[in-house]
Amino acid sequence: MNKLIEMSNEIRSSKKFSRLGETYVISIIEEFLKKDKKLAKSFIEGPIKTKTYKEFLKDVKKFLHETYSVYQVREGAKKKQIYSLMKRTTNKEKLLELHEEMLHLHSSSRERKKDYETIYRNIFSVCGEPKKIFDIGCGMNAFSLPFAGIRGLEYIGCDAVEEDISLIAEYLKNVGKVLGFKGRSFLVNAFDKKFLVDISKVKSDVCFVFKMLDVFDYGVKHHKKSEEILKNINSKFLVVSFPTKTISNKKMSRPRRKWFEVMCDRLNWNFDYFETSNECFYVVKK
Repeated sequence: MNKLIEMSNEIRSSKKFSRLGETYVISIIEEFLKKDKKLAKSFIEGPIKTKTYKEFLKDVKKFLHETYSVYQVREGAKKKQIYSLMKRTTNKEKLLELHEEMLHLHSSSRERKKDYETIYRNIFSVCGEPKKIFDIGCGMNAFSLPFAGIRGLEYIGCDAVEEDISLIAEYLKNVGKVLGFKGRSFLVNAFDKKFLVDISKVKSDVCFVFKMLDVFDYGVKHHKKSEEILKNINSKFLVVSFPTKTISNKKMSRPRRKWFEVMCDRLNWNFDYFETSNECFYVVKK
């Protein structure tokens, strides 16, 4: 068996990482191996069941936990059940309740589910009502669209979890048209060479990048990758968000990201700023 596949299988045997695709996990392993070529060579040429190997896997799992599993609620069957009810529900009030239940099944959308109307209002007050939204690292955000208050909207979401992407595609096709919006979703890997090409192909009025820059810049002290990605997004407006609480749920004393504001100034990008109880948002005009 290919050693990369063997490593991926060992990681994905953990229940909290089981929903991640093999290709995605292998790309993360390769990203970590790039940082230590000597270690990479030892894994390829010799046995991998060593103390060093265990430490390496521990680091990869830590990354996946902090950038993926910490946001997931392991209730795939529950998502399908709620979606099935959505398709059969004709009562508008009940339908909105089901959307809130779905948003509850991802920690980021759970945190903002009571704030979505305010978030959309603040965003649209700057960029106007968009006709097309692109959402990078979308999670369950698609299920917040009924709270955007816009009909005729096109939504395109991308994420690394195939199961969620498939569900969103079905939702947009079958429920979205009833609620006055349409769209599509596609699988994406931020650590794949094609990522910049994939996102640059999507032209939109506004692009959401919620809680993603910390993922792009994980393990490095600079923000070159985030800047490169933001430059390649084919949208006049960006909405970039960051958590205002730590992973241990402690409130940050200084939630504003000064490095991001300095970057915007350097690139001559104007921005507006607002906060909710758990998140801070930059609405950026490129």
